[in-house]
Amino acid sequence: MANEIDFLELYRQLRVSPDCSVDEFKRAYRRCVSTLHPDRTLPGHEGYKNSRSGQRLQQLNVQYDAAMEFLRLHGRLPGAPPPAFVASQRVNPPRPTPAPSFSPPRTSRRPHMKWLILVALLATGILFWGASAVTPSSDGGNDSTSHDSDTAPTDAPAAPMLTLGMSPENVRAIEGRPVEIRDDLWEYGPSWVRFDHGSVVDWYSSPLHSLKTAQTRPPGARN
Repeated sequence: MANEIDFLELYRQLRVSPDCSVDEFKRAYRRCVSTLHPDRTLPGHEGYKNSRSGQRLQQLNVQYDAAMEFLRLHGRLPGAPPPAFVASQRVNPPRPTPAPSFSPPRTSRRPHMKWLILVALLATGILFWGASAVTPSSDGGNDSTSHDSDTAPTDAPAAPMLTLGMSPENVRAIEGRPVEIRDDLWEYGPSWVRFDHGSVVDWYSSPLHSLKTAQTRPPGARN
């Protein structure tokens, strides 16, 4: 039915544009109805339906009902542009304002810090107490050292030394095998030992290869 209605004729009759508001459209309709009403056109209303005003009012009511049906289905009057601004608002909704963040006051951490400091001090004291209990005292160490020194033998056997009158076998046992033997002279590198009739009569202990003796030459040896 809406396709058969000439809405442009309706807007011309109501003297409004197709993009007018719904309230303005209804006010124009009521104003036009009051103009075409039989109270203002024909006295006694006789022959009103067949009159020109009656036909115009009947046609106006049909057009108005069709326009209201179109408004109910499409959300706008016939010929009016679609409400693009409504769609844009739905596509881009305003961003919600973030709620302010709440951070707890710093003073709330102070009791925890105090407990941590107390625990650390207590642990340090326990460690020092354990270390002092395990570590032996200095007096005890001196006592054990003195006890060991008392029990140790005072006279240790002296190492054999080269002496006059010693046999070749004893010299070999003390000094080891000589580097070279020339007649009665045993050479130990720059040091040497001299024999006479199988007995030591002289030696020389060089600092480069010292013999096992406290003296460089035996007493009374000739230089």
